[in-house]
Amino acid sequence: MALKTVLDTLDGVDDALKPFYAETEGKFILQVEGVDSHPEVANLKSAYERTKADRDAARTERDAAKALAKAFPDDFDLKKWEKLKDGKADEAALIQLRQTLEADRDEWKSKFEAEQGRALKNALERDLTDALAGAGVTLPAYAKAARTMLAGDVKIGEDGQPFVETDMGPLGLNDHVKRWAAGEGKDFVTKAGGVDAKGGKSGQTSGDNPWKPETRNLTKQAEILKTDPQAAALLRAAAGIA
Repeated sequence: MALKTVLDTLDGVDDALKPFYAETEGKFILQVEGVDSHPEVANLKSAYERTKADRDAARTERDAAKALAKAFPDDFDLKKWEKLKDGKADEAALIQLRQTLEADRDEWKSKFEAEQGRALKNALERDLTDALAGAGVTLPAYAKAARTMLAGDVKIGEDGQPFVETDMGPLGLNDHVKRWAAGEGKDFVTKAGGVDAKGGKSGQTSGDNPWKPETRNLTKQAEILKTDPQAAALLRAAAGIA
């Protein structure tokens, strides 16, 4: 007769067998050594281990699939992906995408250029005038002529600030104007020996300006251009010639 492994009571059990049972949670459990070696137990344990391994592998695959799914964009299209994977890209879709990207590029380029244009206009109308005034070029004719001479070199940096490319590298507009006024443009900040406030050559009146239509004189223009280029620039500015 086989011994039962679990009993509700030891009543009716041979006294010689009772010591082999231990009470656990109201039950009497047969105490057996080497139970894991029993063929049926070993088979059951092996089956459990295989089931556990399969379950763990399934969980790992599930977690990997979830992570991969999160990496896909919301508008992921499996059919398009299959075409791309097989080397059969949707040419129409690619053309449309390129056109969209090019349109976005052109729009931002236009916005950037427009902003650069506004910044340059402000730099020439406001910043250059302020810089010249700060450097001592305050007479209207002097300032107008100086703006005409310097405006072509003014650029706008990526930071939106005006600058001038010089032999010393990029220089801020204020610093460039100060440098210019201290050297090449020094006659624009002094009243001595240059052009008077009326836009005429020293000792002349504004009516003597050879660039004005009513007193135009090509011979005098050539003479002043040769002897005093800066005075010529001022006279041209006073006559409204850029």
